[in-house]
Amino acid sequence: MAYSEDAVVFAQIPAESQVRFEDRVSFLYLERCTIKQDKTGVVAYSAVDGESYVQRIQIPVSGIVVIQLGPGTSITAAAMTSCTRAGATVMFTGGGGVPAYSHAVPLTNSSRWAIAQARLVASERNQRKAAIKLYKKQLGVELEADETSIAVMRGIEGRMMKGVYREQAKKYSVKNFRRDTKAEDPVNLALNLANSILYGCAASACHAIGVNPALGVIHRGNTRALLFDLADTYKPTVSIPLAFKSSADTDPMAALRRSLRDEIYRRDILKGMLATLMEILEPHLPERDDDRLIAGRGDEVDGHTQYGKK
Repeated sequence: MAYSEDAVVFAQIPAESQVRFEDRVSFLYLERCTIKQDKTGVVAYSAVDGESYVQRIQIPVSGIVVIQLGPGTSITAAAMTSCTRAGATVMFTGGGGVPAYSHAVPLTNSSRWAIAQARLVASERNQRKAAIKLYKKQLGVELEADETSIAVMRGIEGRMMKGVYREQAKKYSVKNFRRDTKAEDPVNLALNLANSILYGCAASACHAIGVNPALGVIHRGNTRALLFDLADTYKPTVSIPLAFKSSADTDPMAALRRSLRDEIYRRDILKGMLATLMEILEPHLPERDDDRLIAGRGDEVDGHTQYGKK
């Protein structure tokens, strides 16, 4: 069978040939540049101080989880296609990195994790058990999976988060701090950026195994509900402390990006998010992982078979 050159160039890279999710660089932030595809791959070009000299930077898209494109950035269709083929999540952001999301191609050819997610969210009992696991990771407490314990967990979370904000504000001498996503003080801006980056990492973790970010466990009613669930497990120990610490820097946003990138690597956060997803979904995995068709009464038959033949 013959293939056109374009079909070969822009075909999806097979899952087994992709760089593993946990082995990738967490994120890359770019602004005021043009991103193009050339013979060597995806490249960013930028003028230096408005002069005719152009700086050329090769972007290893197959080894990056999230690419943030900030103000003054443009990307060609060919370069965007390469990012998608490589399974990188591209975020078009405002100043400092607060993003709107676009979706990457899953790093798997299987739908088994998506099926497990559907089974989980279809059962309130299953969701309560998964919620307990997520709360335990965030809070480090042990309670049984029942309605009462969920309410208790929610109360503990609220008190703990207030305590974390109060502790960090005292540590870095930030007076009268109040968490407000619309405020423009250095701490709140840094928190918005740090949380957004965590959401981007969580989005890539979801896309890596083909699950829907809108179908959350604790959070409901938002297209990023599952991203909130995953990111919340790291906010008390990662995004909040780093946001307060970086707020004293002369360039808080740049300092936050540097320190958060280091922390994501040091703590294996990408690997941890993926492991958390698999932990809550694994009990609901289907027995089979091949292409098949519904047969009725809970049965299934092999797919890619011509059943119209006698």
